[in-house]
Amino acid sequence: MLIWNRNNTPQEFHVLLETLAEEYPIRESGNGTKLEFVPGKPNELEVSYPAPGTCRIVCGSVRTAARALGYALGGGCARETLEFRTFGILFDVTRGSVITVEHFKYWLRRMALTGYNLGMLYTKDTYTLPGEPYFGYMRGRYSMEEIKVLDAYAKKLGIEMIASIQALGHLEPILRWPAYFKVKDTDNVIMVDEPESYKLIDKMLAFWSEALSSRRIHLGMDETHDLGRGRFYDVHGEERKFDIYNRHLGRVNDLCKKYALKPVIWSDMYFRFANPNQDYYDLATEVPPDVAAKIPADVTLAYWDYYHYDTDFYESFLKKHQSIGKQPMMASGIWTWARLWYSQWRTEHTVGPAMEGCRRTGVDEIFFALWGDDGGYCEFDSAFPGLAWAGDCAANGGKVDPARLKTFFAGVFGADYDEQTVPCDLDEINLTNADWHKHYELLGSMMLWDDPLMGIMEREYRYYDPEIWSKTLTRWRGVLEKTRSARKRRSAADLDYIQDVTELLIAKVETRLALREAYEKRDKTALLAVADRLEKELPERTDKVLASFRRQWFRSYKSYGLETMQIRLGGVKERSREVAAQIREYAGGTRKNLPELEDDIPVMGVNETRYRMCATGGWFI
Repeated sequence: MLIWNRNNTPQEFHVLLETLAEEYPIRESGNGTKLEFVPGKPNELEVSYPAPGTCRIVCGSVRTAARALGYALGGGCARETLEFRTFGILFDVTRGSVITVEHFKYWLRRMALTGYNLGMLYTKDTYTLPGEPYFGYMRGRYSMEEIKVLDAYAKKLGIEMIASIQALGHLEPILRWPAYFKVKDTDNVIMVDEPESYKLIDKMLAFWSEALSSRRIHLGMDETHDLGRGRFYDVHGEERKFDIYNRHLGRVNDLCKKYALKPVIWSDMYFRFANPNQDYYDLATEVPPDVAAKIPADVTLAYWDYYHYDTDFYESFLKKHQSIGKQPMMASGIWTWARLWYSQWRTEHTVGPAMEGCRRTGVDEIFFALWGDDGGYCEFDSAFPGLAWAGDCAANGGKVDPARLKTFFAGVFGADYDEQTVPCDLDEINLTNADWHKHYELLGSMMLWDDPLMGIMEREYRYYDPEIWSKTLTRWRGVLEKTRSARKRRSAADLDYIQDVTELLIAKVETRLALREAYEKRDKTALLAVADRLEKELPERTDKVLASFRRQWFRSYKSYGLETMQIRLGGVKERSREVAAQIREYAGGTRKNLPELEDDIPVMGVNETRYRMCATGGWFI
């Protein structure tokens, strides 16, 4: 228990302490370790224990006080400098997983204790607009009141909430509806120069202007590859994409001024449009001077890069932004997208170099995206070790100390750091190529969707490495063994759920390998044994995953979006039963062959986790 005294604690820390006390053992009276706050510099903190039962915290801001309390909760010492002026996360709520107000409060408390002072909920259409019934329809959209509650709560913890929306591309969720035909250029991009488009954007800006106290707003506007190539082309003809883009940005920026908003946009399209292959990361690409000159002076560029492993690249690309007159924000990633569990390897090997690139170039604003591509089915709470690792890296000059990190993690997140990162191995691949991390992973996600008869992904990776599946099964069994004692622990990410998933993955791979071998030998006895597993074991294990997935979903998210995984896993069950039926028909002589098992060629080059790419050779799914 941490005990604080209202009379000798700086007043600016009172609300922080009261808010954290909603969950953590922090009280104004009672027995425990007494907190002693000493004034310090705004970006520095020190935690020590000068006498038994006393924790001395030197700090000069709510942010440093919060991170110092994170150490105090775990009984750890620290002396740190929080060098980034802005340090935050972007949480994707557009792929189905719309985090509830209560669970995001849970995240905000942990963010504050870890040193974060910026929070963004990435919404394409998952918020309510007056007079727009199809905007966020059946998508779990937030009300104005919900966002205001989160904004007020974040302020108590010293965290700035910034809107993160889309004002040009990535609006496919609304453009699917006939109601938005008039503002549709392509399936993803709205129609530039169409008056109705700007009426819609005005409503977006009005919502966020009222909902949040921060005047900063992230407008998105990334990946608009087909800008001007749909209805815009039919109506207006050919026009340079740069000109369309900047004209639209200018009009949206004028609307932002109406609401005293300060816009941020992703920078990628300035570099893509200047490159013949629309390659964002070509260091030879130069943004034309006339284009750079027309970027409004009050628009901030956010450079997103989750993929590079060398600091020199980040340094070079940040300098490219600075050379066009912009001090950018850096957006790295804590890897949660298109996977079952957060990726420790990818996060640490990209976040560290990105931070160092910022240090070299003087960029002092960085945030980390947690995307939810292809259904938002990652156990997002599994990313807590990534949040903690990034916090330690940022506050200690890039030098992460494992012992310090694990003590801090236990105090703030209430779990064992090593135990929480064991399931990261589900998506690791032991290919013979030493550089595999840069190209291939995500076996767990792939094999969850891989069809037992088609075996598109099983076949693909067998061609890369004939031993891949024996090595993978050994590793997955290791995940089971290392987390077995933690099966009911749910203080951080749900290890009970990932045990169920791992058991299903092992059964799927074992069954697929047995099916292929038995069919090659035309061993009908062995084939019937495979049919038994497909009829009984796989549906039972899938039901377990469905139940535990549902539990952790309702812990975190609104009900919308759950249907995606239930539909997919329901398909996994039905396909297991169907393949068993076809095996029995073949063994009984009523089916000539199993042609899917004879069409044994690799795709060569697939690095996919998307359901439709793994589950079927068909297209319309």
